[in-house]
Amino acid sequence: MKVLLLCGFGMSTSLLTSHMMKNGDPGDVVEAFPISDMQDQIPRFDVVLLGPQIKFKLPEVESIARPKGIPVGVIDMRSYGMMDGKAAMAQARELMAARSQ
Repeated sequence: MKVLLLCGFGMSTSLLTSHMMKNGDPGDVVEAFPISDMQDQIPRFDVVLLGPQIKFKLPEVESIARPKGIPVGVIDMRSYGMMDGKAAMAQARELMAARSQ
């Protein structure tokens, strides 16, 4: 599974990416980019998670991702604040599972 994390400048989610990778399966990829790169990056991934600080961008991100069949969610504020990679990875998996149904 390839997970894209989007945030304001791509820096605040960088730490979360490493925590998510520790809780991922072999072959999982988690990368963080600034929201300004979303057009180029979204098509490369299976699921998109937004940092809670840019949740207002959700409709814009969905307008790009949903037509491509890519699920989008906002990382839970508590999980994000605690840099809980396990919870964030679980959220990504849930979004992927819901897409398959």
